[in-house]
Amino acid sequence: MKKEEMNEEYEDNVLELEDDEGNVEKFLHIGTIEYRGDWYCFFQKAEPETEEEEDEVVMFLLKEVDGEQRLLPLEDEQLMDEVFAEFCHQYEDFENSEEAMMLDGYED
Repeated sequence: MKKEEMNEEYEDNVLELEDDEGNVEKFLHIGTIEYRGDWYCFFQKAEPETEEEEDEVVMFLLKEVDGEQRLLPLEDEQLMDEVFAEFCHQYEDFENSEEAMMLDGYED
């Protein structure tokens, strides 16, 4: 893949999010899953400043509000744990799949 194509793909997956204090940060979309009939999106900081931030994952509920797709915060701790566990399970399944190995350049 050319460097230009990689940059375009990276930029397509970056989203600017605003926190409660009005600070805007860039986040990288790392996945979306369906869980119990709802869709959840997962992000990591695009430019982490600490090692802790490198591992931090932020998740949102994707819902249609007034005809537009919106990212809504999750407030239920138990639901967050369940959704994150499912995300990890699906991510692990993908990482072990033939498709992932082909994308990483491995062949049988």
